[in-house]
Amino acid sequence: MTKAHIPHLLIILESCAAISQYSPATLQNYLGNPMVQDAILMRLQVIGEHLAKLRQIDSEWFASVADQGWYEIIGLRNVISHGYEEIDPQKIWAAITLDLPHFADRIESMLDHP
Repeated sequence: MTKAHIPHLLIILESCAAISQYSPATLQNYLGNPMVQDAILMRLQVIGEHLAKLRQIDSEWFASVADQGWYEIIGLRNVISHGYEEIDPQKIWAAITLDLPHFADRIESMLDHP
């Protein structure tokens, strides 16, 4: 990892923290609050955009550290940007409650141990 990676990783981590802060306690509360859904989707879009930038900056490094989930987040960014009406809120809920905490931990670990 180089210094060029760090700003993108920090923005990704900041977006993960915001999603955690915005997320309600239950799926029902999430589904009942379109404004929260929009805010979370915007942050997921930011994460996907910065992962794509990291891939563009250093494709070898990206391939060595990224797992399938990273590629899926980049794909999700494209869906949010270009196919918003196709988004399944229940799948987003599952992703932010099950996958995002582990993803955030991994990003934080990368920043702690460059």
